[in-house]
Amino acid sequence: MTKHQFEAEKFPPEIQEIADRMNIEPDRIPPYQLPELPFSDTVSADEFLGRVRPELVRIMADNMYGPIPPHCDELVFRPRSEGMAFDGLAVRREIDIVCRHRGQEQVLHLLLYIPANRSGKVPVFFGLNFKGNHACTDDPGVTFHPFVRYPDSWTVRFNDNRAGEDARGIAKNGWCFEKVLRAGFASATIMFHDICPDRQNSFDRSIMRLFYDRSEWESPNRPFGAISAWAWGISRAIDCLEAQEEIDRTKIIVHGHSRLGKTALWAGANDTRIALTVSNGSGTCGAKPACRYYGENFEWIRLWNPHWLPESFRRWVGKDREIPFDQHFLMAAVAPRLLYVSDGTDDVYADPPGSFEAASAASRAWKIFGKTGLGETVMPPPGQLIGDQVGYYLRKGGHAFNPENWDALIRFTSAKLK
Repeated sequence: MTKHQFEAEKFPPEIQEIADRMNIEPDRIPPYQLPELPFSDTVSADEFLGRVRPELVRIMADNMYGPIPPHCDELVFRPRSEGMAFDGLAVRREIDIVCRHRGQEQVLHLLLYIPANRSGKVPVFFGLNFKGNHACTDDPGVTFHPFVRYPDSWTVRFNDNRAGEDARGIAKNGWCFEKVLRAGFASATIMFHDICPDRQNSFDRSIMRLFYDRSEWESPNRPFGAISAWAWGISRAIDCLEAQEEIDRTKIIVHGHSRLGKTALWAGANDTRIALTVSNGSGTCGAKPACRYYGENFEWIRLWNPHWLPESFRRWVGKDREIPFDQHFLMAAVAPRLLYVSDGTDDVYADPPGSFEAASAASRAWKIFGKTGLGETVMPPPGQLIGDQVGYYLRKGGHAFNPENWDALIRFTSAKLK
């Protein structure tokens, strides 16, 4: 969210007071130092993978995200439709991922486009979407899945922004399926509400009901949150993509924007099948370090979206600069696989300089494997793609993922993975 967009919001005085406590003045950033990563430069690659990486994931689970639920008892991939799309450029395949556990069932609707003129197996981009599969493309063959719209919430900004049937293609600039397909990649998506509605009162329609009781979800000691639920859904999408004969299972790319950028990072740290983890504008609890007290803070996250994280996260509210870990721990857990971070110049609450600094600091993990990581300590100007196993791209503009972002990401992925 840009400064202009944020200031345009109309909050009650008690909420505005909390909003005003967020610092968006660079010259008012207090002195800070990123916490030291919990490994030495002399640790071996085997030791990193066997001991250090699990410890990094544990630290982030215990302090921020909570555990990701286990695999469900039964997973069924039920074909829904298949046909040609984009004037013969792609095969469109829709698959219902049926997740069954403890006698309950949740269905995730996956949309997959595969290049029609491929040679062998192809890499695939996967990302969760905000508005519905049909909103990501104007392809008339994509199924609209009816939904019950949640009423606006009393809290800060909880409007149900899913797209109605008449809004087909409204979010297509964030997906650019045809651009991705022409570059030789498959592309897939699931609406994130299929996994867990982005609401405090989401339990009855969330995958969490498959694993936990309502009393656990409503408990003041709730040990899990929606970000872990969404990360679980990403792993079930990967299960399905691996089962498609056209997909190269060694080249699965997971991308996400904003809260789904946070989710992509958490999924990438946990699921080692992800070859490239992509985070855009993910901000606090994503790529942005908390100790650099600038932009969105823990207090605001806790007020605005308390369901994203475990109830135990409340102990860090107001203590952003005191935490003994930070987001470079999360990024380091992705090593030695590929990582890509991007931001918009005007997305001040996501703190692009902080995200760059965290990505640079995390690069120590890649050096253990004889690799470079980001290889830069000076933030690039807008429009300049940099990095080796860790990529970074800064785009002019605000809180969005658009065709320019796709151009840069495709360049990075084609050079490093394809």
